[in-house]
Amino acid sequence: MTDDLTARLLRAVLRRPGRARISLIGLCKNAGKTVTLNRLIRAAAAEGLTPGLLSTGRDGEAVDAVTELPKPRIWAPAGALVATALPALTPGGESPEGTWDRSGHNPQGGELPPGDSHGSGGTAAVEVLAETGIPTPLGPVVIGRVVRSGAVLLVGPGSAARVGALLDALEAAGAALCLVDGSFDRRAAAAPAVTGRAVLAAGAAYSASVNETVAQVRHLLEIFDLPAALAHWLNRGADTLPPVALLPSDGPPVAIPVASALADPAAVAEAAAAAPPGTVLSLGGALTDGLLTALLARRLGGLPILVDDPTRVLAGRTAWRRWRRQGGRVWVRRGIDLAAVTTNAYSPVGPDYDPADFCARVAEVAGRPVADLVAGIAHNLNPED
Repeated sequence: MTDDLTARLLRAVLRRPGRARISLIGLCKNAGKTVTLNRLIRAAAAEGLTPGLLSTGRDGEAVDAVTELPKPRIWAPAGALVATALPALTPGGESPEGTWDRSGHNPQGGELPPGDSHGSGGTAAVEVLAETGIPTPLGPVVIGRVVRSGAVLLVGPGSAARVGALLDALEAAGAALCLVDGSFDRRAAAAPAVTGRAVLAAGAAYSASVNETVAQVRHLLEIFDLPAALAHWLNRGADTLPPVALLPSDGPPVAIPVASALADPAAVAEAAAAAPPGTVLSLGGALTDGLLTALLARRLGGLPILVDDPTRVLAGRTAWRRWRRQGGRVWVRRGIDLAAVTTNAYSPVGPDYDPADFCARVAEVAGRPVADLVAGIAHNLNPED
């Protein structure tokens, strides 16, 4: 049965402007992303919203392919729509959601679907509705409807454009709420071309230190909350700009002759250093530690940088802090609504946190709804939610 807290969190997220599409992104592996996804799927179904499910990679296995740790399966109710590689629909007879001990407890916080007990059961039965022709390493993606609830394996393309096309197909088939399971650290799942809205799962598996984990959450939220570009910057022909360009306050854009800022950050910094005051550095690709370090070496901390959206900012905390301390600012052409954060105090690779303390500390830096959906703790949720 869906708990009230998850329903409140879902209503709070959907009340924000934008399409009914939500990406789930994780702070790290084992952060609680799949548990959050499963809770939201149940809440959507309970609210009468047909969920549409897909992944930017491969999600829903019983055992993590990298860490070899057990992980919760993705549960889909009857009537849900899925976009996945056709071979992934072959029944595997695996446990619906993770590994269970003799008491029926799943240390990862997962839940058994109705009718199953202690991890016995199989995969969902899915009726194929349409072929999409979109390839994945496992095979072409199809759109299917779940006719018997159970676990599903979601295999999707990594391309934002292809994921966006699959979201369109799910909605055309009747999905009222699309949930995208972003692969580990695949922030692109939240890109404006995909969903433009995300829920971040933060877990104790990130670090043995709760201070370190909270600091990383703060860092990611600062990036997702970057301000929108000034209007006159957006009128400079963003679709036709070179990959790396200087936008002087007067005159046309000036291309920097590099394939990307990642390829030659020193050349970008050299060109920026020679630019007149008031110039903006426009990046069509990623903003990385290498470029920030090169700019700082030339004392260009005051140079405004313009990127497409927050998923393009890949700088780590150390370089980012140095950049910000020297007055560095970054703007985005298109923003992303990181609508909520879920916390998971359990770690399969290190010490656990105190659930109430961890949730409260994340809430202090988040400025948006934060909830531990397993422990039943929440902050920053309005009473009407």
